[in-house]
Amino acid sequence: MSTTEPTRPRTLAEALRGWDDAALGELLRRRPDLALPIPADTGQLAARVTSNASAARAINRLDEFGVDLLEALSALPEPVNVELLSQGVGQPEEVVRPRVTELLELALVWGTEDDLRPIRAVHELLGPTPAGLGPITTRHFGDLDQLIDDAGPDARAVLDKLTWGPPTGSVEKADRPVTIASARTPVERLLARGLVVPKDANTVVLPRQIGLHLRGGRVLASTRPVPPPLAGKKVSAAIADRAAAGAALDLVRLVDRALEQLGTEPPPVLRTGGIGVREVRSLAAKIGAEEQTAAAVLEMAYAAGLVAAVEVGTSEMWLPTSAYDDWLELDLAHRWAQLVMAWFSGLRAIGLIGRRDSTGSTAAARERLINALAPDLERLLAPEIRVLALQALAEAGAGTAPAPETVVMWVAWHRPRRGGQFRDDLVEWSVSEAALLGLTGLGALAAHAKPLLGPEPTADELAEAISPLMPEPVSEVLLQADLTAVAPGPLVRTVQDELSAMADVESDGGAGVYRFSESSVRRAFDLGRTAEQLHAWLAEHSRTPVPQPLTYLVDDVARRHGVLRLGTASTYLRCDDENVLTQLLNSNLPGVRFRRLAPTVVVSPSPPDMVLSRLRDAGLAPLAETFDGALHVTGAPRRGEAPRRRTSRDFNESAFDLTDDQVKAVIEKVRAGDRIAAERPGDDGLISPAAPAETIAVLTNAAEAHTRTWIVYVDHNGHSSERIVEPVRVADGWLTAYDETTETPRTYALHRISTARPVD
Repeated sequence: MSTTEPTRPRTLAEALRGWDDAALGELLRRRPDLALPIPADTGQLAARVTSNASAARAINRLDEFGVDLLEALSALPEPVNVELLSQGVGQPEEVVRPRVTELLELALVWGTEDDLRPIRAVHELLGPTPAGLGPITTRHFGDLDQLIDDAGPDARAVLDKLTWGPPTGSVEKADRPVTIASARTPVERLLARGLVVPKDANTVVLPRQIGLHLRGGRVLASTRPVPPPLAGKKVSAAIADRAAAGAALDLVRLVDRALEQLGTEPPPVLRTGGIGVREVRSLAAKIGAEEQTAAAVLEMAYAAGLVAAVEVGTSEMWLPTSAYDDWLELDLAHRWAQLVMAWFSGLRAIGLIGRRDSTGSTAAARERLINALAPDLERLLAPEIRVLALQALAEAGAGTAPAPETVVMWVAWHRPRRGGQFRDDLVEWSVSEAALLGLTGLGALAAHAKPLLGPEPTADELAEAISPLMPEPVSEVLLQADLTAVAPGPLVRTVQDELSAMADVESDGGAGVYRFSESSVRRAFDLGRTAEQLHAWLAEHSRTPVPQPLTYLVDDVARRHGVLRLGTASTYLRCDDENVLTQLLNSNLPGVRFRRLAPTVVVSPSPPDMVLSRLRDAGLAPLAETFDGALHVTGAPRRGEAPRRRTSRDFNESAFDLTDDQVKAVIEKVRAGDRIAAERPGDDGLISPAAPAETIAVLTNAAEAHTRTWIVYVDHNGHSSERIVEPVRVADGWLTAYDETTETPRTYALHRISTARPVD
């Protein structure tokens, strides 16, 4: 980065003010939280850079070696140059120098390579004992080697235990006064010479200067400037891609079958959100998957917007959405790609299903198991770790299946301060979910998964990448004498729907098997099909002649189907006088329809209260009765509880990127604020607002003389901002002026201008 200051800047704000636009732009892109809201000037930008919240976000995105360098800079006494830092981390200067440049570009460190200074937030975030070193003492020790030798070998053994941390030890009456003459124990001899100092009544601590001396100038015992290797087994890349494509096809089938089942038998939404364990277990058995897989399938469908909680009457049920119908219209590749994109960018940690929620706000909540589709599954860390896990698989190379533990270590090196054990669990879950999604095959990353690692991946790119591996849909099946149909590939959607209506899925895979049975054929008749339609469809879509047993099965079920009829009626009317019912059928009451089932019985699809009201309006006096014929007495209406409304988890931070235009706008605003600050008049009159008459006089004179004026303007939210303007006109309570910040003419309400001063 370039600077315009010939001398060393005294503060971070001065250093940032000397950066060029390219360096500021890179800082804003790598730390986008600094731009919202737009800082008024470089001073405000520097304040945000040094805030703990912003610095923590930047440090959390550093890899292990970057954090090690910050720890070393925080532990070493200032000033620190690249040579001393290299010695402190035990790495050559050519390795350390580019990483120091990165820290300077992130503004976590400022100064020059000969005088590196971590910002205040770094010291606070890394804690009082960076790299396991104790606090700095002001005592001057002289010859430390001689001082340590004088304490004796047993005292040296105590120091050796404290050298690499933790730098504290427990001892009774640590704060008692001790002299070299009165010292008897090793710890007392160390206390008398200041080689350890009391922290409290029962704790001693090793001063930082002593710790660094005992470590031989090293801050850290070992450092890793590069990530650990991704060891694993070699597999055929082509076979791995085909295996991954097969898994992708199986996932699409599982999602389709699961949502079809939800549409037929929708499970209820639990009081705490999510779907019950028994419902997931039942669904897993019906779609032919393991319970954990079924839960993951539901989560992926939920992330893609294919299933949602819907109010049905007085309860909530899990049902497919209209987006599911649109999803079914897509080809296999795009259906898969939509599921992958939803998983890749989603916040839901699927691996938490069936575990206890350690983040619960109460003890009962922490003991409760997390259900599938529950709102408690959202974690901000999940998408970041998914990206890193896939990057690790890609780093291993095509045809290499790295061991899961090496992937965990690789991700841990890249994000040492993010998540701990939960981070490691997320890595393992991400690898397993990637296999279920068909992003990996035989443990290796598939070629069609690599578009996900691009700058802005899209579903179309993923679909295009996997399309060559997806089989073409077929419209014909092979009917066999054992009442099965074999689909030699994925079926065209209309063919699959018709076949599923009359046969049950027996097995999935490259060739799906469907079995015809009495119940499955009856299901087709229940959907309105006739025997003639089934015979015609089977003959049209079978590559082989229709087997005679299947023809007999269809005809046999058709003969017995519909002998007993079942219907729905909301209201029935019975009357011993047939003439009353006959007159009622001929009366055409508004909004009510009747059907006669017997001479003395009619039914209506309208609700009982509506029928009762219409009959009374017609001059009749009906009497309501219960199902068993008893008199129905109307009581006071019952009140139900208000429906529960869930709220999503409120995250403290969000990931976003700035566009080039946004970066440019922020830099322009900061530069303009610096110009205003540089031309600000003296301190006189800035602490308290000026009188309105004085402000108007200054502005009027400036408009007549065409001179530049510095003003403090308060907006409708009470926020004040400084501006340099060129007044043009003052009239009717408004100032018309040219604003140098926006380079446009603007109007300002005079009562909102608290101070105005001419600029020399």
